[in-house]
Amino acid sequence: MEKYKLKYFIYIFFTLMAIQLVIGVVDILLSKAESDLTSITSILVSVCSLPLSLINSKLPFFVSENLLMVLIYWGINLVIQSVFVYGVLLVIQKIKQSDT
Repeated sequence: MEKYKLKYFIYIFFTLMAIQLVIGVVDILLSKAESDLTSITSILVSVCSLPLSLINSKLPFFVSENLLMVLIYWGINLVIQSVFVYGVLLVIQKIKQSDT
């Protein structure tokens, strides 16, 4: 059995972090500009906060607390999402290897 690659997990983690950061900034900028596109970005923000919002709907990754708590919740959320994405990619890789 092949060892798990920490490098790929970290790559997934930082990729998800960058995507969520961009979505959050775009949502803030569009809401300040009072654009109609905030309905789309708010859906994307809801999708990005899925693991924690499933536990408690009042716990998205962008909680309205101090900066330290926001970073902790966001980090927990990113780790859960990264584990899920990494696991899905491993399963897909195993399926591809078993077909050949």
